[in-house]
Amino acid sequence: MRIYSWRFILVVATAVSLIGYPKAASATTVDVTIGPGGNLVFSPSSVTIHPGDQVKWTWSSSGHSTTSGSPGLPNGIWDSGIHNAGATFTRTFNSAGTFPYYCTPHGGCCNMVGTVTVVNASPTPSPTPMPTATPSATPTPASMLGNISTRSFVQTADNVMIGGFIVQGTQPKMVIIRAIGPELTPFGVPNVLANPTLELHDGAGAVIASNDNWQTTIIGGIITQDQVQEILDSGRAPTDTRESAIIANLPAGNYTAIVRGVSSTTGVALVEVYDLSPDADSILGNISTRSFVQTDDNVMIGGFIVQGSQPKMVIIRAIGPELTQFGVPNVLANPTLELHNGTGALIASNDNWQTTIIGGIITHDQVQEILNSGHAPTDPMESAIIANLPAGNYTAIVRGVSNTTGVALVEVYDLQ
Repeated sequence: MRIYSWRFILVVATAVSLIGYPKAASATTVDVTIGPGGNLVFSPSSVTIHPGDQVKWTWSSSGHSTTSGSPGLPNGIWDSGIHNAGATFTRTFNSAGTFPYYCTPHGGCCNMVGTVTVVNASPTPSPTPMPTATPSATPTPASMLGNISTRSFVQTADNVMIGGFIVQGTQPKMVIIRAIGPELTPFGVPNVLANPTLELHDGAGAVIASNDNWQTTIIGGIITQDQVQEILDSGRAPTDTRESAIIANLPAGNYTAIVRGVSSTTGVALVEVYDLSPDADSILGNISTRSFVQTDDNVMIGGFIVQGSQPKMVIIRAIGPELTQFGVPNVLANPTLELHNGTGALIASNDNWQTTIIGGIITHDQVQEILNSGHAPTDPMESAIIANLPAGNYTAIVRGVSNTTGVALVEVYDLQ
């Protein structure tokens, strides 16, 4: 195992907690019909509720699902499974944010997608306000989960690298997304992707921005002007002209960054998202990355940061067989997961989440905790680790048992 081959540029992101408001006086249930009249739609396709409210989906026609995430990139928050007419599925939403979802058989082909937006209820005004009262400062979060950067071997077709992230909050979030290849060479990474390209998709799967070579802006979608100076001013400009970058001011929603090689070339690359507006009333949510896992230097390596004065409880997952139901071919049949700290030391590992490996920071059986988290993998061969992590940099490494290869997903969820 070569620690030096793991050195890659970690994302440094600062998130700001949302201001907490009281819940609505009583929870309500909002009804959504799936496939009314045989049409490939959710009706209504977009609903707005408050924390504590429920959404109830009712099947009007057969062969559909309600699955959180964007087509081809489930984020694991919920999945009803595929059901037929007359079925129902209900979920309670306890936190503010924007939650895109789709039908697994018809999201990608037919744009059968929907959105649940959860907004904090307006605070009830005091009947006798004090005119000289000093407003309280917005509380600073004790700890935050920084976003993830992922390094893996980029192939072609279904085996490109796909990174998903969520913007949550009341204000747009300014970010820079980067696709890095040649810059990895000085860190001892072999077989880098010589000329990576980058696409940004919204929650409906539409391309909203693209770039090939960051010093040449591609105007279109949400990009309306040359971005070269903005990229330079961000302090995050790639060091090689062949690498790609996009600056975007994104409203709340689910987004996907796709990294490919020019002319179907292959190689090791890094996808990253940096927060350029840490003071905005919005945060970057949990991030997952899907790519083809090979062996040796070409395994999948995800880095994330815990920031703050208190430890952060997270669950890290390595998903393979679960992707089959979403039409992903050549999945990694039996992924293993390692967690390393900022010095490269192994602090936790897992192979098959229903069997806890005691050692490092794992001191007791975790199976029930994983079940209680609501993020248990659906296949027993997939891996998961729950960890209470102090501030620092961490690396999650996904491999296949016995050097097997295939498409896998690495994810980090904030459990607080």
